[in-house]
Order: sequence, then structure tokens, then C-alpha cells
Amino acid sequence: MVDAIPTAANPVSKFRSPATVAVDNLLRKTLRVSDPRDPDQIANALLSFYPDEADRDRRERAGLPYSSVPDYVPLAKNSGPSSVELAQAQDDLERDLQTLSTSSPLKDIRIEMIGWGRSIRQIATEGLAAARLALDSVNHDRAMSARRQLGEYSRLARYVGTLTDGSAILFRRFAQSCDVLAGLILVAIGEGLASSGITRSTSIVRSAAGELQARRNAVIMALRSLTGSVESSLGQEDWPRGIEAYRNLVRQLEEGGQADLRALLEESALSQAMDDLVDLSTGASVEGLRELSTASAMLVHRFQRLIQFGQSIHVPIKIPITFGSPESPPLVAFVSSLQLFVDAFVSQGSSRLLYVARPPIIVYGLYGAGGADTGADRLMKLTIARGLLLEQVDCFAGCGCDDDEINCQVLLDYMLFLVDRAIDLYAVGTDPDGVGEQEKRAAAVGLAVGAVLALTDQANNPPLLECELSVKLRETLGDISRELLGPFAGLVPPPGDASQALMVRELRIFYQAESQTERLVRSLTPQCGFDVFNYSNSNHSLIRWMIRWILNNTLQEPNVDLPNPVQMPSPIASSMASMGQNRPDFWSAG
Repeated sequence: MVDAIPTAANPVSKFRSPATVAVDNLLRKTLRVSDPRDPDQIANALLSFYPDEADRDRRERAGLPYSSVPDYVPLAKNSGPSSVELAQAQDDLERDLQTLSTSSPLKDIRIEMIGWGRSIRQIATEGLAAARLALDSVNHDRAMSARRQLGEYSRLARYVGTLTDGSAILFRRFAQSCDVLAGLILVAIGEGLASSGITRSTSIVRSAAGELQARRNAVIMALRSLTGSVESSLGQEDWPRGIEAYRNLVRQLEEGGQADLRALLEESALSQAMDDLVDLSTGASVEGLRELSTASAMLVHRFQRLIQFGQSIHVPIKIPITFGSPESPPLVAFVSSLQLFVDAFVSQGSSRLLYVARPPIIVYGLYGAGGADTGADRLMKLTIARGLLLEQVDCFAGCGCDDDEINCQVLLDYMLFLVDRAIDLYAVGTDPDGVGEQEKRAAAVGLAVGAVLALTDQANNPPLLECELSVKLRETLGDISRELLGPFAGLVPPPGDASQALMVRELRIFYQAESQTERLVRSLTPQCGFDVFNYSNSNHSLIRWMIRWILNNTLQEPNVDLPNPVQMPSPIASSMASMGQNRPDFWSAG
């Protein structure tokens, strides 16, 4: 069957097969076009995708021999992280991997080191390649994932090196190379955004083109189900939930004078409004994204008002409330699918990495008249403090094999790892005041850093941990803790607070991840009898003991090991009311 050609009144025909839609999404992602059915866009995208062939065609049209030497075009010298810094970082990594895989003291784990090298080379290559295309949400996520994996290898290398006599310096140099590459990924993301013309006011949609199109199609299908335009017949005992809800919704919009919202219930008008947003966000054009920052605010506001009206519609069905809220599943599906489409434009991506990749002296005027927001300013301070902390931790290393010194080294290396995770959270934050969900999760790192200062305070009699930290190191740790906890007045939120729930959840994730890391470290290090895996005869490692100490003494959350209980789903009518209509779940409440 030949696919029907869509028109303005029917952008996505119901006769188009899923394979056709998949091909369109592939063309959007590969050629970076907003409308794969536009021949002009496809032609221009192919010319950009194959520049050599395009140049041959141009010379042939001009009457020139296309097989001759091409015209000389002076190339701009790339001074970003893809040149000198990247070449140096990759060379350092190769040297460190070669040293680890050929070192005589590490011959027992030579195969494991070779495996590390193969995996890390692939991660670094894919991460840097994706970072240069970070304007695309999929590549941005891949780049951040590669940075996280490099950080985990760095953390693992320091852990193994600390517990391996005579080879600590080799592992620490290797960890430093991983850290540099992980940092270059952040810089490359910022470089890619800056070179594309992104500013602080630019809207960055963190949803793939195919996903946006799928959300758009789901809204249209839900509208058809609501209005009864789909070919389906009701039985003699079926209640017309969709038609009844649609009738009440139209009546309330007319009585409320919401003519603009009434127009959105027409399939052609709704699809055109959504297509305008999809075209601006998937055209791979910075100009389109900058237009989106203003256009989306007005269009999304109309959608949100329609969602609010849809959530307040009552369908008069005479069913006792004990059997669930008598709502309309077609209306709930329409409201939920429209909210899913709107969410892609409300939660915009972060452009804070611009201020990591560009010198602060040129930020004002080039990347937004307002300069860096509060979160971006704190991100820059964290990156500087992280470098100072690394310098002090490396100076602390290599002091011997005493149990207390080993414990302190493991603890400080873990703080380096957590600070990197806090930087990652701030890098993707979007709240202009720096108090969003990402910043609240990063505050859990501030609690961990503060716990290290409290546990190693020599003023205690006796101190819980015998760590002789230098004054400069304690000052650096204190600055990081205050920077992370500062937005929340430096205080621990009360029990039951949403901020505390996020911190507890983040600490639980740290706890579970550390348990997995310890099993791997035990298999790579000699068993020298260090008490780092059984600190103070507590049957817990030092890191997990510290996290439990934070949860018990700071957050009053004693149940660390208990998994989250499985929640049984409530009846369909009740759960749909709770999810789509913003109403309480009567099954759970009763």
C-alpha cells in the first residue's frame, strides 16, 4: 500500500505504517531535518552530509574540471580540547595503561589491566565523539554516561592502588589520566554548545526527535479516542465515557470564554500547534532553538491551560466512590499524553557547561546579558575546589601502610569521587536559583564531606578517625561542604521534608554502589589484613560505615539496608484518577 501524503489538515495520516514513521525518525536523526517529506530539506541535508560530492557538483555546474585540485579554503585552527589538551590526555592514558599492563608487581592481574585498557579506550572515544554533538539529547546523555564511567574507573584505580603495596603511584597516575579525560568531556560539551551559538537564553530540548514525534502522535490518537472519531462501537452495557467527558469539556470551555482552547480540540489545529514546536526543536538549527525559547512559552501555556481544564472535568456516573473515582479513561489518556508532550519543553536542558568551557572574562555579553546564574556560578567554584582537593589528596598519599593512613586515604579518594558526582549534578541542573532537584541531590555530597570533617576532628577525645589532615586540606573540604549546603542554609532539613528525602535516596544509592565496588576491589588486591572492609568490627567497610553514620546521626534514617517495599497497584479507576486527574487515590487512602 502506498502511504497517503499528509496535508496540513492531517499531518500524520492513519494509513501511514509504523515502518514509514520509523524511517522518518531515522532521517530526522541522521540528516537533522525537521520534515523528512520536504524534498528541499532532504536535498540540502544530503549536500551537507556529503560535502565532497556537493563540491564536485558545484564545480561541474561552474564548468570546472571536478577532478582537479579543489579550491583552497583556509581552515580555522581548532584551539579547543580536541587539539593539544586532548592529544596530551590520550597520550598520558596510553602510557599509564601500558605501565599497568607490563608492571612486574602487577603480573597477577595483567589480564584485568588489559581489559581495563580496552574498555576505557572505547569509553573515552565514544564519550568525546558524543560530547561534540551534545546539542542532541541522546549524544549529551552518552557523553555524561562516559564521564561517569571514567570517574568510576578512576575511583576504582585509587582504591586498588591504596591497598596494593608498591604500586599506589602507578594507579594514582592512571586515575589522574581518567580524571583529565572525564573533565575534557565536560569541556567538550561546553565547547560544542558555545560553537553552536548557544547562550543562556537558548532553549535546549532534552528529548530526541523521534521521541517528540511519538509523543505528538500519542496526543492525536488520544484526541481521536476522546472525540469518538476512531472506528469503535459501544456495547449495550458500555458507558460513553469519552463522548460524555468531551461534551462536558466543550461546554465548560464555551461557558468560560476559552475560545482559543476550544480550537485546540480540533485535530488540525492541535497537530499544527504541536508541529510548530517539533519543527523548531528537531531542525538541528541553533536559530530554531533560540526561537523555541520564546515560542514554546506561549504555546506551552495554552496546552497547560487545556490540561488544567481537562483535569477539573467531572463525569456524572452514578457509581459509589468506594469503587474508585468515576473518571473517563479516554479523557485521562488525552490529558496525560498532552502533559507528556508539554514536559519536553517545560524541563529545558542546562547550558551551564558554557561557563566551564569558556573563560569567565568573556561570558558577559556573549553568552547572555545576565551572565552566569547561581547554579553556574557554584559549578565554576566546585570545579576550582575540586582541583585544589585533588592536589591535597595526592600530597597526602604515599605515607605508608598503616591502617589509619590507609583508612584516611580511602576516605579522601572517595570524597574526590563524590565531588565529581556533585559537579555532574550541577552540570545538568536547570533551576536558575540553584535550588532544584539536582542541587538537592548534590547536597548529599556536602553532608558526606561534612561527615569526614566531623569524624576526623582532632578536637574529639578521642577522634573517631585518626587522620592528621593538613589545615589546607580541611579548609578545602570545608569550602566544598559549605558550597554544596549553602543554598539550603547549611542546615539539615527536618524529617519528612522533600529535600531530606532526596538526600537520603542519594546516600542509599552511594551505599549500594559501594558494596558492588568493594567486591571488585577485593578480587584485585592482596589480602593484607586491612580493616578497611571491616571497620571497627562492624561487618561494614569504612565507606559504608560512614554513610550509615550520616543516616543515623545526621538524617535520623536508621534503616539503611532495607530495600524499598513493593507497592501493590490500586484498582484501575482509582489509580487513573490519582495519576491523570490530580486527585487522591481512594484505594490507598482508605
